Order: sequence, then C-alpha cells, then structure tokens
Amino acid sequence: MTEHIDPSRSIKPVPVHQDDFQQRQLRESRAQGEDRVSLGESEGANTTYGPGLKVASPYELLRNLVIKTFQEQGLDLQISAGEGEIDFNTMTQEEARELVSEDGYFGVEKTSQRIVDFAINAFGNDPAKLEQMKDAIDQGFLDAQDAFGGALPDISQQTYDAIMEKLDAFAAQSEE
Repeated sequence: MTEHIDPSRSIKPVPVHQDDFQQRQLRESRAQGEDRVSLGESEGANTTYGPGLKVASPYELLRNLVIKTFQEQGLDLQISAGEGEIDFNTMTQEEARELVSEDGYFGVEKTSQRIVDFAINAFGNDPAKLEQMKDAIDQGFLDAQDAFGGALPDISQQTYDAIMEKLDAFAAQSEE
C-alpha cells in the first residue's frame, strides 16, 4: 500500500490499523498546530516557521529578539536618543539603518564620542589615567565580543578605533 505524503505537512497520514487513542492524539496535535514554531507577530498576523508557512525576515527576527531581551531585563522599549525617542516596538528597517548610519545616533562618530565623554568624566578628566580608561574600554569590548560568540560587527570595530583615536587626542591636547 502506498501512502500519499503531502510535503507541506510534517505529519504523515496515519494507517487505518492504529488504535483510536493514537488517532485522537494525532487529530488534536494537528488542530493545535504543534508542528509549528511561533516567532511572534508581524503586521497583525502570526509569523511562524514551518513547512509552507511564512518565515519572518532576518530583521524581524533580530528586532523581536532585542525586544524580548529588553522585556526580560525590565528595560523600556522606548529610549531617549538625542533629540528624539526610539520605539523598538514600531521601528522600521529604514529607521534602524538611519540610526547606525554615519550621522546616526548609534553611528561610529556619535557613539564613540559618548563613550569617550563618559570615560573622561568617569576618570575625573585626568589624562594621567589614559591607560586605565583604555583598559576599561578594552574589557568592555572583550566582554561584548564574548557575548556575541567571539566576533563583533564591523561597526563595533570602527567605533573602538574611533574611541582610541579620541582618547589619544584627549591625552595629546592635555599635554599641550
């Protein structure tokens, strides 16, 4: 006897000779959609991963992961960013690109400047503590690298390089 298997379904047809209990369990699992993994909501509809189902874009998956992480840590999903607010619940891919662009709030220039300003203030505006500042920033980047599985995106390396240049400029300016 040859059974027809529908490739869009992950459950094989049940042979007639199985008992009623197994057939009932199979019907219930199909009705509940147990073979699907929900990845959240996208534009009002469930985005799920499974055979023949809509798959969320990588941006949507990352956005949902960031939102979930923030929620688990009790962080607000709206943060102040310079002159405006960032709402991770409604952020589009274009808005995210703008934030990390050259002139964006999370771009290399503005992010490195915020980190340098923080480091200089945290170490009492003392250029003699330059190596301590650099060591603390190195440790922060190493911790972030470990958290991301051993590698950071290029923008992070560019930000690190800009921070080190700005700290060296701070020390050189203080010597004059």
